[in-house]
Amino acid sequence: MSAAAGGKDLFAEENLLLQEARLTLARTAMSESEWQISYKKMVEEYEKLLGEARTLTRIADRNQRRLDEMNAELERQNQLLREKEEEAKKTQKAIIHNYQRISQEQTLIDKRVSRIQIALVIMIAVLTVIILFMLYYLIFDPIRAIELMEALKKRS
Repeated sequence: MSAAAGGKDLFAEENLLLQEARLTLARTAMSESEWQISYKKMVEEYEKLLGEARTLTRIADRNQRRLDEMNAELERQNQLLREKEEEAKKTQKAIIHNYQRISQEQTLIDKRVSRIQIALVIMIAVLTVIILFMLYYLIFDPIRAIELMEALKKRS
């Protein structure tokens, strides 16, 4: 099988052979040797055509097997991608869950730290006031400071 000029009719030669065979059949005044020559030519052309058809069939079968293998591989790859996508979704959900849990824990820790900071500030302020009062009494009114210390000792 060969393509016609311009590649439009892939079976141009075969069509010509068929027309020639029809013309031969239409001829009534042919000798036996002319019939044999004509029949021999058709057999030879048919043999060529059959060989080309077998070759094309083998190529088509091989291409079909390749296509089937490629489709199977593509399906395997698609399945693998779907599995990876599911794994990624699960991982993403776990990460989001962990992030939310950590965020909540961080909020609780921040609240605790804030309360401790407030308590420390208050304690430092109270201690500062106590120390300032003690210094005041020790410096400006030491007798009163001694009396307060003795009163504290009696309470304990």
